[in-house]
Amino acid sequence: MSEKEYSKEVYEKISKLCDDFNRTRLLEYIELVNSPKKLFWLNFMSGVAKGLGLTIGTAIILLILFKITQHLVALNIPYITTWIADVIDMVKASR
Repeated sequence: MSEKEYSKEVYEKISKLCDDFNRTRLLEYIELVNSPKKLFWLNFMSGVAKGLGLTIGTAIILLILFKITQHLVALNIPYITTWIADVIDMVKASR
């Protein structure tokens, strides 16, 4: 193997390694780990976003369940209506 072929092979491997580093964004991760304030704020804002999303999602699901229950009560189906009334009475009694 000549020196030129060896150099070309090494250059291609180093080039591929650099591309892999750029693709994995390893340097950005290292900078983030070395900056505690940046890492704290990133994690804090991530937690706030997750909490807000959970709260909004829960509110939407509860609203849908409330509307379905309201619709079932309006239909006045005998057993379901009495069951819902019993649940409401238990909630009122637990106060």
